[in-house]
Amino acid sequence: MATRIDLVEDVLPISELRLRAAQVIKKIQETQRPLIITQYGRAVAVLLDVNQFQSLQDDLAELESRYQKLQRELEAMNRNSGSGS
Repeated sequence: MATRIDLVEDVLPISELRLRAAQVIKKIQETQRPLIITQYGRAVAVLLDVNQFQSLQDDLAELESRYQKLQRELEAMNRNSGSGS
């Protein structure tokens, strides 16, 4: 599971990312925390470890599957309760 972003430690201007990209990536891998990239003082991107990204994608797919299953079950229940009237 991804660790929460520390809004003090995990924000970096894009200009600094350009200067020390390898160090920044190493930090992300070590801390397992995503990094917010800013441009002109505004958040524009989030950088995270590829394994964290894959885990988030897997979790999302699982949740979507569960949601669809629950939605089908609810629709079936509604159809069945309507036919008994």
